Amino acid sequence: MRTTANVTLLVSLAVGAAALPSVAHAAELNLAPDWKIVLADLVVFGLLIYPVNRLLIRPLLRLADAREHGTHGSFEAAGELTSESTKLGAELEAHLAQARARAAARRNEILTATEQEERALLAAASADASRTIDAVRTAIAGELADARDALQRDTAVLAREAAAQLLGRPLT
Repeated sequence: MRTTANVTLLVSLAVGAAALPSVAHAAELNLAPDWKIVLADLVVFGLLIYPVNRLLIRPLLRLADAREHGTHGSFEAAGELTSESTKLGAELEAHLAQARARAAARRNEILTATEQEERALLAAASADASRTIDAVRTAIAGELADARDALQRDTAVLAREAAAQLLGRPLT
């Protein structure tokens, strides 16, 4: 509470300076202070220092300190929220990358299986080849559409979860 002592010192100096030239007799031009009044002023000032400090100055200083602490706390909380949102965004990107990698691997597996099946069918019979290729391509398109739908569902679910975590509440 070093500031309390500084404020008390400043207030006491100001009151003391105001009390010294108590009454100047303008008509007589006697500027010497009346020491009885100065002494009475100093006694009243001395008696008022403690209650004014206790009832007015300390609560005001506590209020100012609380406001300053609250402001710094808000800035720190905002910084933490920013870093947390950045972290969650990175996690979301990682989940999306994993989902894309799984979809690409699945698509590659499907394409590999289809090519092998196509080769076997071409070797077996050239007449059935055109029908088999059309059927396989239709299956690939359906599986790709399913994979895209699954990826879109996963993306929507992940996005909803990330938004709920960022907002700190479930989405309706």
